[in-house]
Amino acid sequence: MRRRGALVAAAAVLAGVAAAVALVRGGYTVPAELVAPTLVLTLAVAWSFVGVGLVAHRRRPDSRTGVLMVLFGFAWLARFVVAVDTTPAFVVGVLLGSVALSVFVQLLVTFPTGRTASVAQRVLVGAGWLLSVPLDAVFLALGAQRGRGDGPPPNGLVITPAGGEFRPEAVDLAVQGVVVVLFVSVLVSVWARWRAAGPAARRALTPGLVGGTVVVGTLLVERTAILLLLPPSAGVWLAWSAQVVLVVWPAALLLGLLRSRLDRSGVGRLVVELGGGPAVPERLRSVVARTLHDPSVELVHRRPGTDGFVDAEGVPVEVGGRAVTFLERDGEPIAALLHDPALSAEPDLVEAVAAGAGLAMENERLHAEVRHQLREVRASRARLVEAADAARRRVERDLHDGAQQRLVAVGLALRLARAGAPPAELDALLAEAADELGAALAELRELARGIYPPLLTDGGLGPALLSLAERAPLPVVLAAVPADRPPETVERTCYFVVSEALTNAAKHAGASKVEVGVVADGAGLRVEVVDDGVGGADADGSGLRGLADRVAALGGRLEVSSPAGRGTRVTASVPCG
Repeated sequence: MRRRGALVAAAAVLAGVAAAVALVRGGYTVPAELVAPTLVLTLAVAWSFVGVGLVAHRRRPDSRTGVLMVLFGFAWLARFVVAVDTTPAFVVGVLLGSVALSVFVQLLVTFPTGRTASVAQRVLVGAGWLLSVPLDAVFLALGAQRGRGDGPPPNGLVITPAGGEFRPEAVDLAVQGVVVVLFVSVLVSVWARWRAAGPAARRALTPGLVGGTVVVGTLLVERTAILLLLPPSAGVWLAWSAQVVLVVWPAALLLGLLRSRLDRSGVGRLVVELGGGPAVPERLRSVVARTLHDPSVELVHRRPGTDGFVDAEGVPVEVGGRAVTFLERDGEPIAALLHDPALSAEPDLVEAVAAGAGLAMENERLHAEVRHQLREVRASRARLVEAADAARRRVERDLHDGAQQRLVAVGLALRLARAGAPPAELDALLAEAADELGAALAELRELARGIYPPLLTDGGLGPALLSLAERAPLPVVLAAVPADRPPETVERTCYFVVSEALTNAAKHAGASKVEVGVVADGAGLRVEVVDDGVGGADADGSGLRGLADRVAALGGRLEVSSPAGRGTRVTASVPCG
């Protein structure tokens, strides 16, 4: 790339010398007082664009702006072919005379990427190119030879006219009118894009658009003066000022292209600021946003063991829909910056900021995880309290509607017997009381088993699950149970996971069979209940959510996979420590 850059720079120097020779020795008469300023400004503009364009291309090879700047510099010098007073030179000079204008339009409309990104941009760039070589070719085909051998070279190489004569033809006015419309459209387009951009994109756009607007503004006034048939001398100072702005405009374009590179110097200040005080969430976000010049930036942290992210308050956040830069540790993302899409063009800056804030973000990630866990604990505590209240109400209702009613019937039968019922009725009353008492006892046993099965305490998880499978209203295959008894709390949790999953499979899944397995998994147990039902189970339903809270209370995790039409798999990982 350096060798190519040196060759391009050498070519620009030679082209500049050739342009100077063409102007001085080309055969046209140029006033002596105009030769020096014309050459100085011409070479300053051309070499400024070529030199800065080479720097821009080397620093930002992903952008075509540098290439367009180099092309503009050569197009600016190519106009001087027309200064050679021969027919071939005249033809080539006329064809190349407006190429610089076309490149200028494309450069301004597509800055800073150098690529058209919308239909409106493609239309403006296409119109700019149609006004150069194609239009000039039409004039040549029609036999236009205006300016040949009469005073200074044609095509406005020398800004000040040789005389006061000014008699534009209708076609000249029409072309100038089209140029005015094009320039107005360009200004509307670029500033509409600036207004729609975010703060980070505006910082990159502003230097180039301000300089380009000054150039376009002076050209608009100059071309409007032509349409108003004002003498050329009225726009001389505008033409000179436009070229002066063109000399410094490449530096403004380069500033916009490399703005983020300059901003990287602020990363050191970011580290100092973060080290000078507590890295509270809002302060951390504020320092990062100020360094990136993006007030919309957000810092989110990954929850360990999941693909989800949470904000500083522990609230889950979706990272889709915005530009994201991940902060990694050991190849794993631990946090992310959500930022303006314009910053995606400068990943080095964003990564430098992320690295500079890495330690603070790691600490904040741990705080965010703790806050998220605290939120989950508070929410699960509330759900457990609600579930316990609901369970008590259910037990109360079952006792009232079942055993209590039967015991009332027993008491009534005994009172009637005691009141001296006839012998024939006495036997019937005692038989009825015995039946009701037996039914009440059976209901109390079933109710007690639902609250806490005695077999789980006496025999352990294996016999309790076997009994649960035998009582289930659908076929249940008990694939595996642990040989050793885990702690009581773990045993109880595993039992109720299976019990609730079997209840859901029987009531809602429409399953024909269920497979249950409880196996050792590291320092804990892994419970799996798989059915072949209709799927579509709601993991946020009260039953499954209650199980998740029960498992989470022991430091475990419950997962539910239930694609529609493909059955349901409930998996619980319960640590035994």
